[in-house]
Amino acid sequence: MKYANRLTVMALVFLTAGCAQVTLVDADKPVMVGNGVTVMPQRQWNQIKSDHIAWTADGPNVNNIHFLTGIKPGKPLFHVFGVDDKLLGTFDAKQLPNDIQDLVVATMGKRGYQNVRSGNLTPCAFGSGNGFCFDLDFVTADGLAMKGMTKARKQADTLDVFLFEAPGEYYYGELSPTVSKIFASAQTK
Repeated sequence: MKYANRLTVMALVFLTAGCAQVTLVDADKPVMVGNGVTVMPQRQWNQIKSDHIAWTADGPNVNNIHFLTGIKPGKPLFHVFGVDDKLLGTFDAKQLPNDIQDLVVATMGKRGYQNVRSGNLTPCAFGSGNGFCFDLDFVTADGLAMKGMTKARKQADTLDVFLFEAPGEYYYGELSPTVSKIFASAQTK
């Protein structure tokens, strides 16, 4: 555990130096994550703000919840360091849930993940409206097996995506019940 704590501190220092804003999220207060969407954190998280909001419990290299909100047509899900936005797939308001699932998979590949697979695409509630959910399996460049869960919705001409990713061994199983509650707590304006 000491190693994970050192990695967390080092990652937060580098993120802070790179103009990312790091704050603590309280467990018991609703948090605005963008585009009129609020969630209940369920526990304390470290929040990292750069081009989007991300939460981590044990460090950004261990687990993350990405809140990718208000994505407009022609824009990528998020910026990938070292990759020109023009090379990333972009959101199109005409995309169907399976197209958006494919966009997430392609974007994960551009982030350097390997063998990215998705499954279990199903309709699910998103706030008071409808959205869709799916699971992810992938491998990091270092060979670590990862799992993920995604919840998304299209509203008018914008896209909101919640993406949780963590190592399949231990961290995903430990945090996925809490993350499921966070996803289910989404409220929209």
